[in-house]
Amino acid sequence: MKKYDPLDEYCRDWVIWTSTRKFYARPPSKTVLARMQPSKSGNEPNARNHADMPYFNMAIHTLADMKEHQERYIAFMAYYCGEDDMVKRVVARLGIGRQTYYDRIKKFAQDAMNLSQSLKRAAQRTGSLSDAAQAASFGGDPD
Repeated sequence: MKKYDPLDEYCRDWVIWTSTRKFYARPPSKTVLARMQPSKSGNEPNARNHADMPYFNMAIHTLADMKEHQERYIAFMAYYCGEDDMVKRVVARLGIGRQTYYDRIKKFAQDAMNLSQSLKRAAQRTGSLSDAAQAASFGGDPD
């Protein structure tokens, strides 16, 4: 039996949360041809509205832009957003072992969680999420 991991559950909640973001903003305008196509959306996803999730999402995308985190990001996205059979393909592509693959996923998730907490503190201090994002994108410590 698999041991409960709150970070893993949080990452899985993030995957669901990302699919609900489109319900918070006005949809982009469609072309005439796009409006003529039948809708591909079914029922809207039901994700918890977690106040810290935007920080976690920003942290994931900030780390993804950093060269030193690229391979861990690939493993993380393949595991959480990919198909079930992607493990073998990603392991082969990265030239790593299966345990290393899972270690990279865990490390990336931990780094993203740590950065998201820093971003949240910076946003609370400055009163602006965009200021916190700018600090992170320039590689500076938002704290």
